Amino acid sequence: MPKNTETIYAEILDCYTDTFKDSLHSIYIYGSATTDDFNEKYSDINVAVILDDISIQNLIKARSCIKTLRKKNVTAPLFITKEYIMNSLDSFPIEFLAIKSSHLTLKGDDLFEDISIEPEHIRLQAERELKGKLLLLRASFLENIDKKNVLNALVVNSFSALIPVLKGILFFKGSEIPINALDVIRRTSEVCEVDLSSFESAYKIKNRYLKLKSEEFVTFFESYISAVDSLTELVDKF
Repeated sequence: MPKNTETIYAEILDCYTDTFKDSLHSIYIYGSATTDDFNEKYSDINVAVILDDISIQNLIKARSCIKTLRKKNVTAPLFITKEYIMNSLDSFPIEFLAIKSSHLTLKGDDLFEDISIEPEHIRLQAERELKGKLLLLRASFLENIDKKNVLNALVVNSFSALIPVLKGILFFKGSEIPINALDVIRRTSEVCEVDLSSFESAYKIKNRYLKLKSEEFVTFFESYISAVDSLTELVDKF
């Protein structure tokens, strides 16, 4: 658990427990907040809340919690039921695999620990996600080639979306899934024999360890898009 998060986790637990009372099944923290990738200044804290009742009238009760906790970089929770999880493992296998591989249970049973995900469902979604990101990256880069801030945001958003896909690829290949993003990148590069050094640069950009000049974005995106293209071709052949 990252340092200095215990107090915020306690606030999350207390707020949603008091809000939903008997309709609350469990609360989880997932994503970078459960890893060493967490950056107190810039990272969001992702929350999943499992409820027995997800009617709008019940969810409206969370308005105060969401507003208060957002000031501490806590996102609006993923509100779902146990049934939704079990019925959606074939639709969103990569998302649920990402939660399964990096989560912390604040309250209730650990539903994510024992979920079973089919490798073929992972492969299909990975192919779809990679091909979609490839189209988006090419188009968005060309459209915003002179807009440094937009390109920077494109790197950050695409990187955050692609790390779960890399985890999915490792799962499909039967490899252990590391906890931290850099280890996921390096393990995927090793297992798939693909150069993902541009992903490591994207990690540094996301965490503000690296700032590119406008002219450097062309070289970066050439390498980044090439890496995504290589992964796309690889997954297509699985």
